[in-house]
Amino acid sequence: MIFTILKVIGIILLVVLALILTALLCVLFVPVKYRAVGSFDNTDIRAKAHVSWLFYLFALHIEYAQETDGYIRLAFVKKKLFDNYEALDDDDMDEAAKTETEDKVSENTGDEPQIPADESAHVADEQTENESTTQIHNEQRTVNDENQHIKQQTKLTHQKTYKKRSEKPHKKQFKDRSDKIKNCIYKLKREYSDERNKAAFSHLKKELFIILKRICPRRLKLTMVYSTGSPDTTGISLGVLACFPVGYTNRWRITPDFESEKPYAKGSFDIKGHVIVISILAATLRILFDKNCRRLYNRISR
Repeated sequence: MIFTILKVIGIILLVVLALILTALLCVLFVPVKYRAVGSFDNTDIRAKAHVSWLFYLFALHIEYAQETDGYIRLAFVKKKLFDNYEALDDDDMDEAAKTETEDKVSENTGDEPQIPADESAHVADEQTENESTTQIHNEQRTVNDENQHIKQQTKLTHQKTYKKRSEKPHKKQFKDRSDKIKNCIYKLKREYSDERNKAAFSHLKKELFIILKRICPRRLKLTMVYSTGSPDTTGISLGVLACFPVGYTNRWRITPDFESEKPYAKGSFDIKGHVIVISILAATLRILFDKNCRRLYNRISR
């Protein structure tokens, strides 16, 4: 009996360990795929971005046209990322504005329904009572307005004094942060010029280049027709774009328009790639365990 229980517990532990190991291997070796497609016409931009992992077990989708929409999905659970509220129709807006203006007019004019003749005496008494109550309310309003005005004046004076007091700490914090950034830049320049740190900087450059290469998209298509408004600047910008090798490797189709007198740009793009976590993790660990990089970090963090 005891051996049977131990056998069942061992099988359960093995299954749990196998599931953990499978999940870890999936995280490390299954690539995270991403893709973005879209089109643009001057300021009119329409784009879609999609990120997926493990046969769309996890997916993130975002669309942008005039509004931003998107969702995130984990297995069979799907959740929207943005709540877009529909605006009122023009008829509803007109009706709301009309009712609001009618209410304001009725309040300002003080229109009252017509009263029969046999109830005139009773209405006259009510009017005298209403006049007395309105007079009392008006006196109370004037007193309340004066008190509110005094409170606002005191509040403004307190705000001015608070601003004068709070300006100094903010300036001091900004100055401290700028001094820290300047000190960090000065240390980097000093360590970069030091001959003993050449190995660390060369190793950092190599590993960061590897990480950037693993993250960059495998496909980057671009089709564009553009003009800057004048032929000379259009030609200069085309020459600048031709200096980048990424355009040749991805076969960009860029057509300059030398005849247009107005600047514009329209076209489409398609970006596709994937990221493998193990490659990024390996490059990061190589940086952390390098003795030259650790020595450089200790010198900068002093």
